[in-house]
Amino acid sequence: MRGLYKVGKLKLWQKYCDSQRIKHPLIYLFWECSLRCNLSCQHCGSSCSPERIDKDELTTEEIKDVFRTIAEDFDPKKIVIAVTGGEPLLREDIFEVMGYANKLGFSWGMVTNGTLITPGIINQMKEAKMATISVSLDGLEENHNWLRRNKGGFKKTSNNIRLLTSSRCFDTVEIITCVNQKNLNELNKIYDLCNDLGADRWRMFTIASVGRAKNNSELFLDRQQLNDLLKYIQDKRKEKKSKPKVGLCDEGFFGLEYEGEVRDQLFYCWAGIHVGGILYNGDIAACPILPREYARQGNIRGDRFSEIWNNKYELFRDRNWRKCGDCKDCSWWEFCEGNSLHLWNFAEAKLELCSYNLINKEGEK
Repeated sequence: MRGLYKVGKLKLWQKYCDSQRIKHPLIYLFWECSLRCNLSCQHCGSSCSPERIDKDELTTEEIKDVFRTIAEDFDPKKIVIAVTGGEPLLREDIFEVMGYANKLGFSWGMVTNGTLITPGIINQMKEAKMATISVSLDGLEENHNWLRRNKGGFKKTSNNIRLLTSSRCFDTVEIITCVNQKNLNELNKIYDLCNDLGADRWRMFTIASVGRAKNNSELFLDRQQLNDLLKYIQDKRKEKKSKPKVGLCDEGFFGLEYEGEVRDQLFYCWAGIHVGGILYNGDIAACPILPREYARQGNIRGDRFSEIWNNKYELFRDRNWRKCGDCKDCSWWEFCEGNSLHLWNFAEAKLELCSYNLINKEGEK
């Protein structure tokens, strides 16, 4: 009976997703403000580093003009801007730009490695009306520093998270953790640390085989490890007084056992449907983690964002082109549609990773 209930719930969810594909309301806008970063993390999908210099980075006035035109063409109060990088705090104009965006009506938040935060930075965040912040904390000291390639990173980041939570300036302070083979066995201790630091949410990711992560096998979970992670999240979310709130990123379809159990909503990849993106050089895309040569839909230096959003993005809104290979005869296709787009190998036209098959012993479809 429980299985039938979940299938019914999935069918209703899919009808909603189908309607959203047609309407494609812009709800979440990534601004990849820079590919510069003060760290050189092992898993970085964009291969950011301190040495990186990008002459094509959008200027202050260019990105302000983009946000102005988007506010003219959409309702800015219905759109959240997520500032990501690289490391956003390396842009000296970040609070000038985002304070301007907030005055236009946008709510906004930031994803940061947390090492550059100071009380002065928090004051600037407050003045620019930043609502949410997501800080990367990838394990206890040894494993966090290993993944981030930064000896003092753990102490800096954890101390700065405490500064953020104690300031009470934000609607949500979220800790994000990239789960890998090294930190999987310390999840309970990371949870306790998140609680001790006062975080509102703890969101976990698995690492995609892109960018610098591609050839590092220690970063990826096998079948048993992924099941262990999902079971841990499932159990933790059942705890009535669980704080911080625990969840998994929308990375893939996990089947009846875990759908509706490990995150706030059922799986769907919203790239190009609810989620748009402006990359560091003005390219118009969706999620920054997608391969740029395939995901690029235009460039704001020659295109108006709303024209591209309303008239392109076919790649994202009709997923049937991915119904091939392992997906062709899969009985879960209507609920999965080929998994998250960042798990698709565009160059070879195949699914790089099927989350459902990975967690099932025999890989049954």
